[in-house]
Amino acid sequence: MTDSWKLTRAALMVSASALLLTPAVLAAETASDDDLLAEIVVTAQKVKENLSKAPIAVSVLSQDMLDRQNITAADDLVTTVPNLQFSQNGFSMRGIGSNNGFSGYSTVATQIDGIYAPFPTTLTLGMFDIGAIEVLRGPQGTVHGRNATAGVVNINTADPGNEYAVAGDVQYGTNQDLQVRVNTDLPVSDDLAIRISAFRHVNDGRNPRYSASERFDKTDQTGVRLTSVWNAADNLTWRLSLNYGEDQGTTPLIFLSRYNYYPNANLTTGTFGPVEIIKTHQPNPGIQNVRDNVKDIKEYAARSRLTWEVSDAVTATYLAGFSVLKNDGVEATTGVFSQEYLNQRQESSSHEIDINFESDSISLVGGGYYYWDEKPSGQRLLHAGNTAPAPFGSVFNAFGPLVAGTGNQISTINAVDVVNTYTDWGSESKAIFAQGTWRVTDRFRLLAGVRSTWDTVHGGQQELVCLGGTVTRQNIDNDTCPAGGLGFTDDTDRPSRKFSKVSWKAGLDYDLTEDTMAYATVSTGYRAGGLESSTNPEPYTGYRPETVTNYELGLRSNLLDRRLFLSATVFNMDYNDLQVSSVINSPSGPVAVTTNAAKARIRGIELESLFRPTRNDRLSAYVSFLDAKYRSFPNASDNMNSADTMYNIFAPILGYAPIGSAVADFSGNRLVNSPRWSARLGYEHIVDLPDGSTLTPAVDFYVQSKTYSDSGNYIQGRNGGYTKTDVNLRWDSADQTYYINGFVNNLEDKRIASQTSVVWSSTTVSYNPGRTLGVRVGASF
Repeated sequence: MTDSWKLTRAALMVSASALLLTPAVLAAETASDDDLLAEIVVTAQKVKENLSKAPIAVSVLSQDMLDRQNITAADDLVTTVPNLQFSQNGFSMRGIGSNNGFSGYSTVATQIDGIYAPFPTTLTLGMFDIGAIEVLRGPQGTVHGRNATAGVVNINTADPGNEYAVAGDVQYGTNQDLQVRVNTDLPVSDDLAIRISAFRHVNDGRNPRYSASERFDKTDQTGVRLTSVWNAADNLTWRLSLNYGEDQGTTPLIFLSRYNYYPNANLTTGTFGPVEIIKTHQPNPGIQNVRDNVKDIKEYAARSRLTWEVSDAVTATYLAGFSVLKNDGVEATTGVFSQEYLNQRQESSSHEIDINFESDSISLVGGGYYYWDEKPSGQRLLHAGNTAPAPFGSVFNAFGPLVAGTGNQISTINAVDVVNTYTDWGSESKAIFAQGTWRVTDRFRLLAGVRSTWDTVHGGQQELVCLGGTVTRQNIDNDTCPAGGLGFTDDTDRPSRKFSKVSWKAGLDYDLTEDTMAYATVSTGYRAGGLESSTNPEPYTGYRPETVTNYELGLRSNLLDRRLFLSATVFNMDYNDLQVSSVINSPSGPVAVTTNAAKARIRGIELESLFRPTRNDRLSAYVSFLDAKYRSFPNASDNMNSADTMYNIFAPILGYAPIGSAVADFSGNRLVNSPRWSARLGYEHIVDLPDGSTLTPAVDFYVQSKTYSDSGNYIQGRNGGYTKTDVNLRWDSADQTYYINGFVNNLEDKRIASQTSVVWSSTTVSYNPGRTLGVRVGASF
């Protein structure tokens, strides 16, 4: 029996078990109001509606649910809702998301308190003191719009309470992992309340430091938030949130998981011959010599929401946000490649006005949106190295290798150092939108929405290319290389590019019964194009917008006197000009770029359930099937069969043939980060103890099938399917003042890849934590 079938069977069993448990407990007890599932209210479409009546694919996570699964970082969310994965620059959803951290904005829009958050760092520094997280799947091109072709993650932070209160907890676990969280509510008056929350998370690092100053995979994060809610008048409320976060941890340790060997290669003719793929698990060659792996990131953000209840029918809301990200540390390092920033500053600001109208027959939201971001100053230092498989690595060995491979091992060499000095690199977006629901009858509703967007992207920068391994933080300069320059480009006055699009949505929903609703929608989405370095070879100096049309059917049910919630969604998404990350060879070495695939098709089924058979039992489950393929992707960059720039420079000197960049047809291949099957089953049981306290054991089981890390679907970049089991045991005091929670995460101790990169010589990967154990002690007063 193959591993793929085993994982598929496990996914099906998870789904079936959730459904089969239902009849077994129907007669368990008669439910009272306290025993039922709480009705969840969502604001996914910028109107308040019950989750069971929302005609959209949305999942909701509370802070209690996050704590039970020990979720403190964004990448931990991938096991919680259907078809959510994590990519290097944000989230991936339904197979759409970049696996390249340097390819621009995430295809899944992240919003905190309704404000678009463009920086992936926010996902790490903002995941504390949460009210709820709403995950919207599918294009959200009308009421959200900004980079939301794949979906939206709404992170809503906690509001201040109306009474004095203090709560906090301390967690200690594997690798000397220490986390402290605290929040306090301070009602200043009847009209003004303040909440102060903070966290501190440190550990010793999961991997050795080798020659670096700190161990790899070390956590050192701090966050502080001050939130106020002021009822300035009976109909006017102002919510203001001030945030600070910093990350002084270290980069992940990069491992060599596979490398290629071509025993019958002919260097004279430049032919590969059959490949031997050698599996291994060792640090990537050269990473033992890395000196600096420390991050230095600071983020400041202000988010404001002013709500004016104009009348019983009309409400106006003004949302405003401003954030600053300062980066003065290492972003990534592999031993061959590294990227660090020097005094880089990124700024973003957004303004939005929403007008809500509500009557017996119509719900309507409309408004305007303005957003900008830029890098007004700072530098990026890119050390671009090259790798070559044996026997091609002998060319590098003859010209001063960084790491000289022997036998069938790979060789590495310094290529170039690239200095980017930013002046006006960023974007600007304007939009107007409207969406409404018409309640035709008590059971039948029609929905329609439209959004018009105008985008501008700027590419102002200077780029200096120097001899590899010669530029340091101490001798870096804007336009002069310390040991000889290879090129200089001044794009300070580079013309901007403009894009525009009208997105729309139409649908209907119908109450089949009092407890069951069905809906059908057609929606479109748009993501702006962008600029890349003008020194890249054509056509990689920019990319076009991507668009998507999504056809979706859904069913939502509250059954068994509101003890069982069921959700089923069927969808088909058609993408045009899908933006895809890849690595190409340029005169300055290997470069990560964004290109446009012609077409992609994504279709699937998502099933979710929440079940409370008794007042002491809670069960949640989902299963998803995803068929995500490129319908047409000809002339794609074929990293596996292309030599790099330095090889083609040095090989002719030794009398060998250069190897040109290869292209391939990836039509029919699966999209990156798109498991065909994934499923989750969570169960907890509350045990009432004689003294009034409770003991709650819980288990969360997740399974997914294999994924690919590259559009080429190379076997070298295939990540195998896996299971992940987390177990918790929590004790709560009788008065709910104190609790103690013990946990084991990743019980299987499985190496789960978080980032995977495939080139002609090798596959490199970083991993999420293995098995971790810990205990959390908390109190609230």
